[in-house]
Amino acid sequence: KFSHDDEIVQPGYQRVYLRDHKTWAEFTATDRVVFYKFTYTTDMEAQILTALNGHVINSTMSNVLIKKVNDKEFEGSFSSINRYWGGPKDVKIFFNIRFDKAPKAYMGWNGSKHTKDINTVRGDSAGVAALYDVKAGDEVQMKIGLSYTSTANAKNNLEVECSTWDFDKVRNESRNIWNEWLGRMQVSGGTTNQKVKFYTDLWHVLLGRHMNNDVSGDYPDNTAGKRDGNFTDNLFKIRTLPKGKDGKPKYNMYNSDAFWLTQWNLNVLWGLAWPEVQDEMSASMLQYAENGYKIPRGPAGGGYSYIMTSCPTTNLIVGTYMKGLLTKYDVNTAFDAVKRNALPGGMLGDSADIDFYTQKGFWPGNAGITVEAVFQDFAIAQMAKKLGKTADYNFFIKRSQGWKNLFEPKQQLLFPKGRDGKFSHTDPLSGAGWIESNAWQATWCVAHDIPGLAKLMGGNDMLAAKLNHAFEKAEPSDFVFDYSHGYISYANQPGLSDAHVFNYAAKPWLTQYWVRKVQEKAYGGTTPDIG
Repeated sequence: KFSHDDEIVQPGYQRVYLRDHKTWAEFTATDRVVFYKFTYTTDMEAQILTALNGHVINSTMSNVLIKKVNDKEFEGSFSSINRYWGGPKDVKIFFNIRFDKAPKAYMGWNGSKHTKDINTVRGDSAGVAALYDVKAGDEVQMKIGLSYTSTANAKNNLEVECSTWDFDKVRNESRNIWNEWLGRMQVSGGTTNQKVKFYTDLWHVLLGRHMNNDVSGDYPDNTAGKRDGNFTDNLFKIRTLPKGKDGKPKYNMYNSDAFWLTQWNLNVLWGLAWPEVQDEMSASMLQYAENGYKIPRGPAGGGYSYIMTSCPTTNLIVGTYMKGLLTKYDVNTAFDAVKRNALPGGMLGDSADIDFYTQKGFWPGNAGITVEAVFQDFAIAQMAKKLGKTADYNFFIKRSQGWKNLFEPKQQLLFPKGRDGKFSHTDPLSGAGWIESNAWQATWCVAHDIPGLAKLMGGNDMLAAKLNHAFEKAEPSDFVFDYSHGYISYANQPGLSDAHVFNYAAKPWLTQYWVRKVQEKAYGGTTPDIG
């Protein structure tokens, strides 16, 4: 048991009191190493468990191998399987674990079987317990080096990044890194709570994506293999990143949730304050394409997860290039990858559906994919234009206008159409034929052509009045609805740019008004329920 009253959480550090065990647990981290410190408040036999069984967030640990190296060190691996959102079916995770003092004994287990011999422990539900006789005030420290490629690299990652047993030194180094990153945006005025809110939000902006390469530059390539729905029967390879003149990798490889999530907001913010990160992530996604042909939507375990829809990473890469930030990867090779990803054989979708979309201007049965794809096509067109690729520009700029085929003049909103060219339905609050949204929420997602949308609606005044009506309808619910429900929802990504549409309809004061309302009502706190 624990209580948040007994907890400190900061970027790069957590401290919590484990009441049942009468133990303070602290941890900090480097990029590839977790560093724990346990402080005991009473005399006891302490057990530190490395439990490699069961679920970890949305995947399951299996095929565990643990080997004792010496009295203070063991290493091994396990398979991460059954991920909820798909990806490579078997992702290997390797580790090297060290203690600052030798335990009096180890105890291993596999399922219900226990053993004192931990020279080798195998199984699908296995682990190791380190046993210590401790007095009140005693401390035990533990470090875990991680790798997606090998135990040797896990060991090297630990030794390179965290060779010291000085916990406070590592904690302070982590704090300084976070302070520099968060300090790139300086604010003045306001209340303390507002500043806490601002920097907590910035911290969240920088979470959710992490490098999967070793300090050596080795990284897992799980892009090859037969696709099975959202999964891949992956063929594991170890590759090495290109090195610079200093002998270090030119960039890092990343795992990430879908860049579908970031195309409405974070892509812009990253480039403002952390351009080197946007450059690295773009280079990483292009490296995936070099290895496996497709640019991932959201790579998992060094492979494809096929999470979400269309080619959302296009917006990240093109945005990086258009801002002059794409420095770590060849520009023309990048364009070729972005282009082929939006054509048959690419990540956009089924080849027959892509052909239909190209010919008819809309995605069969899905307005949500249509508004995503046309925006991505517009982005590709801008990159083509800047590179002097006229034929490509003409192709993609034409395709970016296909959304107009879904405009329904009576309700003046977009609706999905079937292959027969007829509207699938005209219920503006239905999520059918949309991606986690509906007509009221996502008609405005054609951000590349708000003037074109305004023209179809009868001008800027008509567009602004309609969108303003949607905000008024959503305000009593604090602009928060379940997926595909409600007029305007800031509880999910497709609606995140809706308030900014007024800027492009010559009504900037309405953007200011509704952004502040959303900030107050939907995102006013720093807790999971309102923050």
